Amino acid sequence: MNVRSTQSAVRTRQEKAKENARREILLAAASVFARRGYAAATLADLAQAAGYAAPSLYRYFQGKEEIYRSLLDLMRHELEATFDAPVDPALPLAGRLAALFQAQMELADSRQEVFAVLLRDRPPEVPGRPPVPDHLAGQALYRERMLAWLRRHVGRRELRCPLEDAATAFSGIASAFHYALQSSGQKPAAGRIGLVVDLALNGVSAKPAPGHQAAPRSHTP
Repeated sequence: MNVRSTQSAVRTRQEKAKENARREILLAAASVFARRGYAAATLADLAQAAGYAAPSLYRYFQGKEEIYRSLLDLMRHELEATFDAPVDPALPLAGRLAALFQAQMELADSRQEVFAVLLRDRPPEVPGRPPVPDHLAGQALYRERMLAWLRRHVGRRELRCPLEDAATAFSGIASAFHYALQSSGQKPAAGRIGLVVDLALNGVSAKPAPGHQAAPRSHTP
């Protein structure tokens, strides 16, 4: 291995180590924000939770607001990954949607503290700085990615409305369940996936719409 390739390998290891450290700090910060609130949490609190001295955090972040914004970025990337996961085209539409919503509920369950912070607490706006995206911006992003997913994985004959309307309906129903779970502190029950898909495809009528078969439901005690 020559000197140039050795230096490149060292830089790669350093970048990965820094990325891992940033991730650990972000997840620790989410716990602090969830417990104390954004305004009350200090940089010293965040550093202590992550196992760092407060001045050491400046190696990774410029301050508390950047940590919050980076949490937003982390969740955006992880959510987008659920839309980019492989899809089995042999599954019926209900099965394809169930796999997508299952991955998203598992993400929400594993990142409960992060979602709790992002849903109910955010930095104050500062003149001259870009506003921190709120839940409406998050909802718009979800619908955008949902529409792109539908265009890739759903045939037009499988739905009785335009894909744009379907994306709005699916994102609204999925988000409503997500927000309800977060506000109540409940964990996502297995049966809810089937219910979300059933509502998304068939609505709340006791009799499914003509031409649509209700998604199978799993019941929990």
